[in-house]
Amino acid sequence: MLSFMMPHDAYVPQPAQPSAQPSPQGLGVKLRELEHDIQRLQLLNQALWELIRERTNLTDADFEQKAHEIDMRDGVADGRMTETALTCPSCGRVSSSKHWKCLYCGQEYQKPVMG
Repeated sequence: MLSFMMPHDAYVPQPAQPSAQPSPQGLGVKLRELEHDIQRLQLLNQALWELIRERTNLTDADFEQKAHEIDMRDGVADGRMTETALTCPSCGRVSSSKHWKCLYCGQEYQKPVMG
């Protein structure tokens, strides 16, 4: 998570040691950390949207329309961004969009600024 998104006194979890089965206590800690991260992201997203709305002429309807447009990029209205296939411009083979480098020839793809 970006440093500006974390409170100055935030707990930064250390990488877990590999084990066969995570303990119930460890899972509970991880769940609480994830819940905290989600709540923090919700707060920051709301603050960002309110700043944009106050400083532009955009409306909540504009925001919803853009969210729907992004949601539909994979052809499914499911409320999430889904990784899509990318065709390598060098070798023509297909890779997942979660990789920004061709798994076959090593060609680096142009990374978007966001997302």
